[in-house]
Amino acid sequence: MNSYCGNIRYISVLLIGLFAACSDQLTGTLFKSQSPHQRYLKQLRDAGLEGSTLYRQWFQASVQSLADPAIITIPHQESAYIARDKPTAIAYTFTARQGERLHADISINSADSVLLFVDLFEAVQATTAAPKHLISADTGAAMLSWDIRRDGQYMLRVQPELLAELSFRLRLTAEASLANPVTPNAKQHIGSVFGDTRDGGSRKHEGIDIFAARYTPVVAAADGIVGRVGDNRLGGKVIWLRPKGRPLNLYYAHLDSQLVTAGQSVNMGDTLGLMGNTGNAQTTPPHLHFGVYGMGGAVDPLPFVRPGKSTPPKIVADTARMGDTLRTTVPLLPSIPRHTPVFVEATYRNGYRVVLPDLSRHFVTQKQLAPLTRLRPMQLVRQHTLYAQPDTLAAKITDLETGGQTHVLAEYQDFLLIESPLRGWIRR
Repeated sequence: MNSYCGNIRYISVLLIGLFAACSDQLTGTLFKSQSPHQRYLKQLRDAGLEGSTLYRQWFQASVQSLADPAIITIPHQESAYIARDKPTAIAYTFTARQGERLHADISINSADSVLLFVDLFEAVQATTAAPKHLISADTGAAMLSWDIRRDGQYMLRVQPELLAELSFRLRLTAEASLANPVTPNAKQHIGSVFGDTRDGGSRKHEGIDIFAARYTPVVAAADGIVGRVGDNRLGGKVIWLRPKGRPLNLYYAHLDSQLVTAGQSVNMGDTLGLMGNTGNAQTTPPHLHFGVYGMGGAVDPLPFVRPGKSTPPKIVADTARMGDTLRTTVPLLPSIPRHTPVFVEATYRNGYRVVLPDLSRHFVTQKQLAPLTRLRPMQLVRQHTLYAQPDTLAAKITDLETGGQTHVLAEYQDFLLIESPLRGWIRR
C-alpha cells in the first residue's frame, strides 16, 4: 500500500510538471488534427508514463466505455461521480435523428481544476468497426453542439484526466437546427406529417403541413439563398431556399403570394411569402407545406424544426448517494440476488446507475437499495484470505485466523463482503 501511494504521489508531481511544460502545446499547431483526449494521451506517453499501471487503466477505461456504454434516451440529465483512485470513463449511447441539433452541457464540481474530455462519436453499422469521432468539447467549457446529419446511434464519452476526483451534472438535449418556417407569433399547428399517404396510397407525403390563417407570413428557416421561385401543379406557388453551409434545400409550397426572387440572399426570419392554399390544396384550409431535401431526397422536417427533446426528466432520487457503496434489497436479475453490493455511479430520474463488482452497469430505483450496514455476525470456522475484490486473483489484504469474529455486509457469487474490522472479501 505504501508503495502504491508513493507511486501516486510521484505521478501527481510528474503530471503537474508535464502540463506546466506543455500548456503551449495544447493550443499550438502541432496537434490541431487531434482531439484533446488524443493530445493528452500523447503527453502522457511523452512523459514516460506509458508503462505505468495508471496509464494502462486510464486508456483501457476510455476504450471499454465505448464498448459497453450506458443506454439513454434524449433528453437526458444525470449527476455522476468519478473517484480519484480508479481511472474511469463513462459513455452514453442514444438514437438521434437527422436535423436535430444535439447539445451536451456538463457542469463540474471539484476541489481542484480538472481537465474533462468530452467526445461525441457516431456508431458505425459494422459491429467490428470503431465508432467515428465527430467533435470534442473544449476541456475548459465541457460543452458541445452538433447537427445530426443522419439517423442512427451516437455515443458521448466523458472522461477526466488522471487522478481527478469530481462529480458532474450532464444535460443532453436535442434542439431544432432550423427556425420555424412560419412566423412564430402566429397561431399555428401541424396537421399532417412526413410519410402520410396521399392520392389513395399512390405516394407519400414528403413534408409537414403547418396550418395557420391565410396571409400568415412564411419565413426563412435559416440564412441562405433563394434557389427558385415558381409554380407547379401540386405545390401551387412555391419557393426553394438553400441554407448556407448545409447540403439541404428547403421547399415552401401552397403559398398565396411570393415576396422574394431567385438568387436573393435572405436571413433567418425574413419573410419569403404569405400562406395560402394554391396548387392541389385548394380544397383545404390555408397551410404551408414545408419540405426538406438532402442528397438522398426528401427527409422528415419535424426533427429539424420541432424535435421535442428540450426538457429532460427531473432528478428526484437522492444525489447525496453518489459515490456510495450500497446493497440491493431485491433481486435485480436471476443472476443478481438481493444483498449484492453496488457502487452508485450516477443519479437520474427516480434512481441510480450502479456498477456491480463485475463492472456491469444497471439502473435501479431508490427503493431497491439500502445502506451497507451489517447483515449478520459471522464466526470464522476456518482460515480465510481477505481479498480487495471478489476474486482470488485480486490483491490480498491479509489472512484471517480461525475462530475470529466478523460481520457480513453483502454477498456476491461465491464471496462475502465482511468487516473484520478491515473491509474485504472472503470465500464462502
